[in-house]
Amino acid sequence: MKIKSIACFLIMGIIAIMGVNFIYGEEILVFNDRQTVYVFSTSPDVGITKKELMNDAHMFKMNENGYFTMSTGTLGKQTWYKGKIDSSFNVTRQALSSIPPDVTNLAISEDGKRVAWRRSEGYWKSELTIEEYVGDKMEVLRKISVDGLIPTFSFSPNGDLLAYFYGTPEAVDNDKFSLMLLDMKNPEKQPVEIAPPSLRTQPINPDRAIPPSWSSDSKYILFEARYKNEDTFLGCYYIVSIDDRTLVLSPSGRLGEDKEGKYFTRLEEIGGAGSGKYILTRIEVLSPTKKTRIGDELNIGVSTSNMGLSPSRQKIIYIVNGEVFVYDIAKKATTSYGISRSGRSFFWLSPKD
Repeated sequence: MKIKSIACFLIMGIIAIMGVNFIYGEEILVFNDRQTVYVFSTSPDVGITKKELMNDAHMFKMNENGYFTMSTGTLGKQTWYKGKIDSSFNVTRQALSSIPPDVTNLAISEDGKRVAWRRSEGYWKSELTIEEYVGDKMEVLRKISVDGLIPTFSFSPNGDLLAYFYGTPEAVDNDKFSLMLLDMKNPEKQPVEIAPPSLRTQPINPDRAIPPSWSSDSKYILFEARYKNEDTFLGCYYIVSIDDRTLVLSPSGRLGEDKEGKYFTRLEEIGGAGSGKYILTRIEVLSPTKKTRIGDELNIGVSTSNMGLSPSRQKIIYIVNGEVFVYDIAKKATTSYGISRSGRSFFWLSPKD
């Protein structure tokens, strides 16, 4: 395995808020405020309007195609669902009767047909199950049982691969999670390690809360890791090629792709902490030292770590004292969407229907 050591960048713009759900142009930003899912739409004539979609959604997670998983009921006794929010804000959902009520971690494929879920006994045993749904029919594709912990996992965009972290019971307290790859096209093929155990990346009880992130062609994975002592203790990211296992130390950011190759778009604050001034930069995936500024300086006026970039890279969400704002890069204008009561994360929806 080849490792190219470049520079390590701290995580920026990772938002942890689960709050409301609003549309801005053709992009919808979904919050689950406590357990109620809302849509906030805008128009020149009416302004901001609010529509409630669901009022019983716990553990809500959604991909950009609108497919989501959620549960209802109390922890340990919940019922799990998968569903879809379409561009007209219609909600459909289907109960997942095969998933036990004590499961707390699910992932859904980009086309909504496959669901992965995990049961665990502390750090000592984990069982990972992948199911496929066609209409009301369900088929178990794979089931993996290991001694140790499988904390988080994610489907490749094409739905054929599943990446997950794995740590043995002895190694888990010191991080040392490997990145594993499961190929579901071949039911006889065993999972393979595509990135070796990491050095410690978190100060206390590392649990790999952030799942691996995929490139759009399902050939590269972005994940948190630390392989050299000189790597910064927190916020270190690597890219790994699933074909030749090449590892490249890399910044975090939103993955993009064009005719010139794969890249990250990243928000960077300039002028010192607290300046409220940002720039967008483009950083090549396999050449992280190659960095290009995109557009003009963005004078947002506030400095916050609760900030994120939309899929089109044209809008920025940020949260200040619980108030949700969207900054339109082209218009250089900010819109307030009011106060979020509580929450931990948001989800962008780019409807294609």
